[in-house]
Amino acid sequence: MSQQMPLPVAVGAREPSVAVALTLTPEELLADITARRRVQLRSSTGMRGALNKVGFQLGLSASEQRAEMRRSRIRRHLTRHCQVAVVNVKGGAGRTTVVGALGATFASLRPDRVVAVDANPDFGDLGGRTGRHPYGLTLRDLARSPHLDTFAEVQSFASITDSNLAVVASPWTSAAAEPLSGQEYVSGVGVLRRHYNLSLIDCGTGVLDSATDAVLRTSDLVVVVTPATVRGVTGAVATLEWLDSHGLHRLAMSSLVAIVHHYPAKPVVEIERIEELFATASRPTFRIPYDEHLAEGGEIDLRLLDKETALAFEELAAALADGFPSDHVGADRGGRW
Repeated sequence: MSQQMPLPVAVGAREPSVAVALTLTPEELLADITARRRVQLRSSTGMRGALNKVGFQLGLSASEQRAEMRRSRIRRHLTRHCQVAVVNVKGGAGRTTVVGALGATFASLRPDRVVAVDANPDFGDLGGRTGRHPYGLTLRDLARSPHLDTFAEVQSFASITDSNLAVVASPWTSAAAEPLSGQEYVSGVGVLRRHYNLSLIDCGTGVLDSATDAVLRTSDLVVVVTPATVRGVTGAVATLEWLDSHGLHRLAMSSLVAIVHHYPAKPVVEIERIEELFATASRPTFRIPYDEHLAEGGEIDLRLLDKETALAFEELAAALADGFPSDHVGADRGGRW
């Protein structure tokens, strides 16, 4: 029997194809699809946005791209509950204002649950800056309640702002017989930690009181607030030194400094010199400009902030989000501030 010869291949014909393994993983394919979709984003603001409305196809401007990246940082995924303490040893620094506006910024941009807690043992007024609870419930009521099995039951102790920020008020009133204790704080916030992803805590001015001490020792990050004054900066430095000398090195080393402008006039103290001071300790600083809406002292509404102020709080929120814990157990990194 004659051996069968292979069929001739016509000139120009393709060789039989050989199966090639797919080199892109599903994650890479999705990333590629996402990247292509982002290329199609069109500007919706300014002159570029106006031109797009009449048929042009202009992509995002540089400022819009920065905003997208900043807000993506703010929405960083949390693998566990994160607590941010906002502190200063001097009264009138703007700490409560920062908590209200910063909390609203996070709540308006993140998809998860954000709560702000007034842990000031005396004269706490976070509720006044964000909206009073309709029935006057406070952190003390939450700590003492026997019915806290569901999120709805826990949420009932908070007031909810237009930015979807949950706020748990301080138990301080003119008729209060005793200040908030550390044990009450631990009990109340222990419940909140099980139901909210991110907590911002408005601390009192006394770092030695039991409630503030409990806040600091259970926090992941800290924002030190200071007005643009010599006394304010002195208080901010004292706060950092206290943290460093009381076993809270990790908080001092991961702290951010918010410099708040309380007046429209240029500060007497040079802000650049303040920033240089904290730069020597590698502490990032963020300027919060004077804002008429915040200066009113009433309820904070993000829609009424100047663009520069809203941007400042987004920058501060993004920097905090960069430091969110990415593990399931916090670790003390040590170091000196």
